[in-house]
Amino acid sequence: MNRNRLPEEYRTHYFESEFILKKLHEYGIRESYIVELPDFFSTGEKKTWDAESAELWMFEPEKKKLIDLNDVPACLASGSVTSDVTAELIYVGPGNKESYYEGKDVKDKIVLVNGSPGSAKFFAVDKYGALGIVAYSSSHPEFDPDQVGWSGIGGRRMVTTDEKVQPKDTFAFMVSTRMGNELRNILEKGVKIKVRALCKTDMVPYHDEGVVALIKGSEYPDEELIFTAHLFEGYAKQGANDNASGCVAILETARTIHKLIDKGKIKPLKRSIRFLFIPEISGTIAYLNKYPEIKKKIFASINEDMVGEALHKNYSFFSIKRTPYSIPSYLNDVLENIIEWVGMTNRISIEYRGDGYAKMLKPIISPTGSRDSFYYKIDKFYGASDHIVFVDGGIRIPGVMLIAWPDMWYHTSGDTPDKSDSTQLKRVAFVGVAAALFLANASDDEVLKIIGEVYGRALLRIGEEIRRAFQLLNDSRPEELFLNYKEADNILKQAIIRESEALNSVSFFIKGNKGLNLYLKSKIESLKTKGLSLNEDLKNHYIFLGKLRNVEMKKLTLSAEENRLGKIIPVRTEKMQGFFNFFTFREQLKDKKDLPKYNLGAAEFEVRNFIDGKRSILDIRNAVSAEYGSLDLKDVENYIKVLEIAGMVKLENK
Repeated sequence: MNRNRLPEEYRTHYFESEFILKKLHEYGIRESYIVELPDFFSTGEKKTWDAESAELWMFEPEKKKLIDLNDVPACLASGSVTSDVTAELIYVGPGNKESYYEGKDVKDKIVLVNGSPGSAKFFAVDKYGALGIVAYSSSHPEFDPDQVGWSGIGGRRMVTTDEKVQPKDTFAFMVSTRMGNELRNILEKGVKIKVRALCKTDMVPYHDEGVVALIKGSEYPDEELIFTAHLFEGYAKQGANDNASGCVAILETARTIHKLIDKGKIKPLKRSIRFLFIPEISGTIAYLNKYPEIKKKIFASINEDMVGEALHKNYSFFSIKRTPYSIPSYLNDVLENIIEWVGMTNRISIEYRGDGYAKMLKPIISPTGSRDSFYYKIDKFYGASDHIVFVDGGIRIPGVMLIAWPDMWYHTSGDTPDKSDSTQLKRVAFVGVAAALFLANASDDEVLKIIGEVYGRALLRIGEEIRRAFQLLNDSRPEELFLNYKEADNILKQAIIRESEALNSVSFFIKGNKGLNLYLKSKIESLKTKGLSLNEDLKNHYIFLGKLRNVEMKKLTLSAEENRLGKIIPVRTEKMQGFFNFFTFREQLKDKKDLPKYNLGAAEFEVRNFIDGKRSILDIRNAVSAEYGSLDLKDVENYIKVLEIAGMVKLENK
C-alpha cells in the first residue's frame, strides 16, 4: 500500500483487484470475479490524476533533497500539475485568510503553509500569484511528527464573491510536521530559503472496478447477507489500515466459511453471502445501480473499514456503528452480542485469574500478533463509509460498520502494515464469520434467540432514554420546563416506536410459523404497554418538579404550526429513489433564488431518511429530534420545501 500505481493498471486491472481475485480462487471460491462499474460521481470522459515523479530540493542555504515521491508516495498533493520551479520560500501560516498575506510578497514565490494546501491555494496562488505550495498537515502530528498527510488541490475553490480571481494550475508538496517546522524556523531566523520543485503528473483514462465473491445458500439462495470493504479510496493513495485491513478481514471471513463447508465441518448455508471489494461509496452505489436484481436480494449488510489497527498502539477501540434511528434492526444486537463475547473472553479479568497467572478465557490470538485485550465500544450511527449507501432512505437495507478508531496514522504516509495487528484482524474475522453463519442459517430456534436479544437490549436502551429524559427535566430552568417536558416525552415515545420496529424486523426470518409470529407480536405489544407506563412516570416527574420550582403546569398540546405540519406528508418522487443524488439535487437548485433557509447539520441525512410517504413533517421532526437533539420545526419544514423545489419530493395533505 501507499505505492505509486503502475501505468498499465489503468489499462487492465488494478493490482489490488487482481490480488483479491487470485486469493479467492486460491481458496476455492470459484464464483468470484472482477466487475466493471459505472462512475456515479462523474459524467463524460473518465480521467483521474496520476503522479509519475516528484522531488522537492532545497538549494539555499544548503543543497539537499527534502522529499521524493519514490520514498513517500503521499508527498505530492493530488491535482498537482507537471512543474519545474525554482523560487524563494515564504511562510504564510495556514494561508487560508487574507490577513496571513499582509506585508508579504508571495508573487512568483513558493509558499510554506502550516495547514491544508487546498484551503490556501485561493489566496496564495490564485489571488496573489505564488507559483506553488509546500504544506505540512497530517492527522496526528503530535503523535508522529514524521507522518506526511494525504492532501489534494484539484477541484478545490474557496467560495468568494471576487469573480476576478480565476483558479490557476499549480503544485503542492506535502512534508512532515517535523520538516515543515524546521523550514519555518530557518525562515523566522531571517535566513533565505530557495527550493526547487519538480513533478511530472498526468490525467489518465481510468475505469472503476470491484471484486465480487458469492457463497451460495441452498435453501434461500435469493436472500443475501453482504459484506463490503472499500478496496480503493481514489486511485492515487491507499493505506494498509484504510482499507486493506477491511478487505483482508472479509477475505478471511469468506475463506473460513468456504473451508468449513468444503471440509464438511458445517452444513451448506441456508442463505447466500456476498462479498464486495469496491471503490469507497461510489463503487457501492454503482454496483447496486448496475445490479438492481441483486439489490433486491440483500437483507443486511456489514461494512468493514479500518478494522486492522493495533488497538494499543493507536489508543483505539474496535467499534460497531449501529444503524441510524430511521432503520431499526435486529442486525445491531446480533453483532453487539458477538463483539461483547469476544471482548469479555479476550481480556484479562481478575475473576478468572488462576494457577498464579492471569489469562484470557477464550483467547483469539495470532502467532505473530499482540496479546492485547480486545477493547470495544458500541456506538451510534455514523456515516462516511460504504454502509451509508445501504441505510440511505431510498434503499433501506439495514447496515452497520465495523471500525477501529482512532487511527494515529489516518490518511498519512504512516498508514503502513506495521501499524496493524494480526491478532486484531483474526478477532475481526471471527466476528464476521460468527455473524455470517448465524444470520445465513437463522431459522425458528435462532429467531427465538434474536427476539430475546433484541427485546432485552431494547429495555436497556429504553432505560438509557428514560435517564436522558429525566435528566433533561432536572437540568431545566423554570422557564424551560414545559418545552423540555415536551422534548422528553418525545424522546420516550420515539424510543418505543424505534425499539418496536427493531423487534418487528426479526419477522424476516420467520418462514410461516404462525405461533412464532404471534409470540413476536406479543413482545412488541409488551414494549408498547411499557411505553405508556413510562410516559406516565415522566409526567409525574414533571408535575413534581413544577411544584418544587413553583412553575405552572401545562398539558401537552400541539401548537398551531405543529397541527398544520402534522397534516403535510412528504412523498419521494422518482428523483429521490435509490441513493440520494447530491449532484441532481444541486443541479435542480442552481438557478433558484431566495430558497428557504435551514440549518440541520448532520441531521439532514435522517430528515431525508424518515421521508417514507407515511410520516408527516411533524413526525419527521420528532423522530430526528430524538436522535440528534431538539430541531427547529421550521428548519425541517424549510429543508423539505427545498427538496420539493428540487423535485425530490411532493407534499400531500392527510
